[in-house]
Amino acid sequence: MLAAAMLAALSAVGAPPQGFSGAKITFSDEFDGGKLDDSVWTDWVSSFQGRKTGFLFARDNVAVSGGSLNLTARLMRADEKTEENLRRGFDTYAMAYVRRKQKSFYGYYECRAKTMASKVCNAFWLYDPLSDKPECKFRIGDFSEEIDMFEIFGSLREWYGTVHCLKTPYLEGIVHGGVMALTNKSCKVSLSFDPSAEFHVYGFLWTKERLAWFVDGREVFSRANDVFHRPMHVVFDCEVMYSWVGEPDKSSLPQVFSIDYFRYWAL
Repeated sequence: MLAAAMLAALSAVGAPPQGFSGAKITFSDEFDGGKLDDSVWTDWVSSFQGRKTGFLFARDNVAVSGGSLNLTARLMRADEKTEENLRRGFDTYAMAYVRRKQKSFYGYYECRAKTMASKVCNAFWLYDPLSDKPECKFRIGDFSEEIDMFEIFGSLREWYGTVHCLKTPYLEGIVHGGVMALTNKSCKVSLSFDPSAEFHVYGFLWTKERLAWFVDGREVFSRANDVFHRPMHVVFDCEVMYSWVGEPDKSSLPQVFSIDYFRYWAL
C-alpha cells in the first residue's frame, strides 16, 4: 500500500519515503531554536485576527521552547479588552495561530504533537488557496478550500478529520457565498489514548486521487480527492468551538498545545 510504504520510512528524516515515486522531503521544522522562524512562519494574519464568537489570536501565545512549537490558550488579560477588540467580539479568550508562509501541495504531511487537556480545539490544517488572489476571494465565482488534517479536543479524546469547500466571497470565519456540498466529508475517531498526556504522530496523505488521514501510522479515514487541487498553507492553531463542543472550563486555562516537529514530503 502506497501510504504504508511511505510511513515505513518517515523516521529517516531527509530520505524519500519508500514506494512513493517522485517524493522528496521538501521541508521540515524540528522547532529546536529559541524562536519561531519568521522567514518560514507567521503568527498573525490580518484577515483572521480571531472570531467574533469570543476570542482573539494573541501573538504572545506563540513560542518555541524546549524543542517544540508551543501554542497557548488562556483567558484574555484586562489590557487586551480594548474597545476595538470588544466591538469585534473578542471578549473572553486568547488563542494562538501559526501559518506557514509558503503554500504546499500534494504529498505527505506529518507532525508529532501533544494536545491540551481541555475542550479547546487543537488543529493541524491546510487552508486558503486564494491568499494571494483577493480579486477572487472576495467576489462571487470561486471557492476557498480547507482540509483539517486533525482537530482534537484533548479532554474529550476526540479526533476529527474534515474537508470544506466554501464559496466566495469568503473572509476567514465568515462564509458569505455558502458551503459546497461534499460527500464523505468528515470522520470522528474516539482515541484509545489521552492525546494530552504524551506526544503522538499525526499524518496526512494528499494526492491527486485520494486523501488519507493517519494516527500513529494507522490509517483512520480516507476519501476520494474530488475538489482539492490547489496549493494551500499549513496552519497550527487553537480555537474555542462554541457551537460544536461548547466552551472549555475556564478554571483549566491556561493550557498548551505542543508540536515537536512538522515534516512535509512533496509529490
